[in-house]
Amino acid sequence: MFKYKLKTIVVALLVMLFIIIGLHPRKVWSGAQQLYNKWMVLTMILDKVERFYVDERNPDDLLKDAIDGMLSGLDPHSVYISAEQYKSFCRNYEGYFGVGLKYSIISGQYVVTSLAENGPAAIAGIAVGDRIVKIEGAPVKELDAPAIERYLSGREDESVTLEVARPNEEALITFELPKRQIYHESVPIALMVEPQTGYIKISIFTDSTPMELDMAYAELNALGMKRLVLDLRNNSGGAFEAGVAVADRFLPAGRMIVFTKGRAAHSSQQYIATSPKTFPRMPLIVLVNEATASDAEIVAGAIQDWDRGLIVGRRTFGKALVQTEFPFQDGSVLLLTTARYYTPLGRLIQSDYYVDSGRSLKDEEHRFKKYKTPKGRLVFGGGGIRPDVEIKGVSKEIPKPLKNLYLSHEDVFFRFADAYASALSETDRSQDLDAFLKEFYVSASMLEDFYRQVEQAGVSVQKSELQRYDKELKNAIKVEIAWRLWGEKGRYAAAALSDVEIKKSLSYFTQATALITK
Repeated sequence: MFKYKLKTIVVALLVMLFIIIGLHPRKVWSGAQQLYNKWMVLTMILDKVERFYVDERNPDDLLKDAIDGMLSGLDPHSVYISAEQYKSFCRNYEGYFGVGLKYSIISGQYVVTSLAENGPAAIAGIAVGDRIVKIEGAPVKELDAPAIERYLSGREDESVTLEVARPNEEALITFELPKRQIYHESVPIALMVEPQTGYIKISIFTDSTPMELDMAYAELNALGMKRLVLDLRNNSGGAFEAGVAVADRFLPAGRMIVFTKGRAAHSSQQYIATSPKTFPRMPLIVLVNEATASDAEIVAGAIQDWDRGLIVGRRTFGKALVQTEFPFQDGSVLLLTTARYYTPLGRLIQSDYYVDSGRSLKDEEHRFKKYKTPKGRLVFGGGGIRPDVEIKGVSKEIPKPLKNLYLSHEDVFFRFADAYASALSETDRSQDLDAFLKEFYVSASMLEDFYRQVEQAGVSVQKSELQRYDKELKNAIKVEIAWRLWGEKGRYAAAALSDVEIKKSLSYFTQATALITK
C-alpha cells in the first residue's frame, strides 16, 4: 500500500517535469540524471522513516507531508488535495445530487433554514422553519453530521423519507423525497432597492452563475430597473469561465475581458467579449471589499478598465493567479498555479505573498504602476483593485452587545423570530417578501418583548447596552424574521436594505452615469 501511495508523489513530480520539458528541453535533459537521483533519495527517505522511525507513522501522512513540503516553496494556491477533499471542492462549484435543503441546529432542534428553488424538498412542500425529527425512521438527534449528509445527498436514483414537525401542527408530516441535481445559488438575492435601482449580489462563481445572473437581471428589468448595483463583496471567486461569462454580459463584443500569461504555451490565453446576451448599457456600480478576489476581480477589473461602471468600496484582495487541475488515478488532484491573469489594460493586480522559504512574489514592474482608461481615468496595478470611490467611515464591526447576543448559546434571535412567525395567521404567513421588506417595522412593544426574552434567557447583556444600538437591533430582528419566514433569500434581502455601504453607494450614481454618457 505504501509503495502504491508513493506513486502519487512520483506522478506529481513527473507532471511538473513534463511541463518543464515542453519549455526548456535542453535544461531538463541535461539535468535528468540529477533529478532522478533526487527522486531516489526522496523515496528512500520516505521508506526509512516508515520502517525505522522511533514512532510509527502513517504512510499516507508521510506522503502528504512530503508533497506539502515540495509545494510550500511555490505559492499559497498551489496545493495537493485528497480525493475526498476534491469531491467537496467540486461540490462547491458544480452542485450535487440531493433533496435541496439546508438546516441549522438551533436550540437543539434541526431547523430547515433554506430550500433550493424548485428542489425536491421545496416542491414536496417542506417549509423554512420545519423541524427535522426523523430521517428514514431514525431520530435525527441520534445521527451524526456525516450520516445526515449521506441521507440528504447521494445518487440520482435514490430517495429519502423525512418526518418533520411544523409549528402549530401536532402530528409529524412525512415526506418522501427523490434526489435530484442541486445547483448552489450563486446569486442569492436580486431586488429593487429604489424605484429604478436594481441590486444583484453574486456570492460565488459557479457553472450556473451566468444563467442565474440572466434570470435576476430579467426579473429586475421587468420591474423597471434603470440602473444597477452589482455586489461582489466577500466573493472569493470560483469557476474561472463563469467570471469571464459574467464580465461578458457587461461589455460589447470585441472587448478584451482578461488575458493570462504562463510559461507553457497553452497557459497564455486571451478572453474576448462575444456574448449575444450583453446587457443594455445603464449606469452601473460594482461594490467590492478586501474579500473580493480572483474571478470577482476579473469582473471588477474589466468593468473598470473599459469605463463601463464605477467601482465602489475598499481595495480588493489581489489574487491574479490561475490554477490548473492535474488529476491522479486515486482521485486526488494537484492544483498548480500555471499562469497569471491581467486586466484588459495589462494590469497585474496580484498582491505580494510570502512562502515558508522566505521568497515572495514581488513584480515591481506592475506594483502600483499607473494606467489610463480609454476615458483618461487613472488606475493602478498591483495590490488588488483600487476602487474609483472608497467608502470610508463605515464601521464593519457588529456592536459588542449584539455580538454577545449572537455568540450566546441561547439563540435569542431565532427564538424570538420563531415565536413571531408561529403566531402569524395563515394569511399573514403567505405575505409577499417584497411587501414585508417595505411595510414591516419592529415596534416599541416588540423591542420590549425582545428585551424580556434576553433577560429570561439569562444572557449577560443589559437592556441599557442594547438600547444604545436601537437601530442596529431593529435591523437584526427584521433580518432574523425574514430568515425564519423566507430562508436565506429573505435574510439576504432584509440585510441588503439595511446595509449602510449599499445605501452609501447609491449616492455615487451621478459619477456612474457620467461614465456612460461622456
